[in-house]
Amino acid sequence: MQTTLNHHGTRLTLAASAALLLAQVPALASAQSESAGFDIRIDHVGISVANLEESVDWYVEKLGFELVRPINRNPDSAMTIAQLRRGDFNIELFEIEGAAPLPEYRRDPSADLRVHGLAHFAFAVDDVRAVQAELEAKGVEIVMPLTENRTNFFFVNDNSGNSFEFIQRR
Repeated sequence: MQTTLNHHGTRLTLAASAALLLAQVPALASAQSESAGFDIRIDHVGISVANLEESVDWYVEKLGFELVRPINRNPDSAMTIAQLRRGDFNIELFEIEGAAPLPEYRRDPSADLRVHGLAHFAFAVDDVRAVQAELEAKGVEIVMPLTENRTNFFFVNDNSGNSFEFIQRR
């Protein structure tokens, strides 16, 4: 039977350690909402793209998203939006007439961290190695290969050069 030490130096089985940790989860969630007085959750991520139709196809074909709000080009607006969903996660893709192209440094996740602002978002996955292999087979650009540490992760670029991460926490 494997044992571990808790922060008090007491020996516990791994099952007992897990049970103690899980028992604390509701208290942690409650403390988070009490400290702000309101609950939050992720609703969507907005991504500006160069070509809306090509980007919708990329997210549907490469990542399995579903188009839930069709592309509707309004001749009176310079902005066109499409909404995609996979499970509870939504992405709004924006194509804006005359928008500046993505700066080259934003295509490198390491360099992008050196500029203030939102750097990236991450998809949590159960088997990051399998996900990387599948995406490579689909021709997705891997811009930071698999790193294995306390968490396993890698970064890709979408068809417009936007970087994001796939992560597996241990």
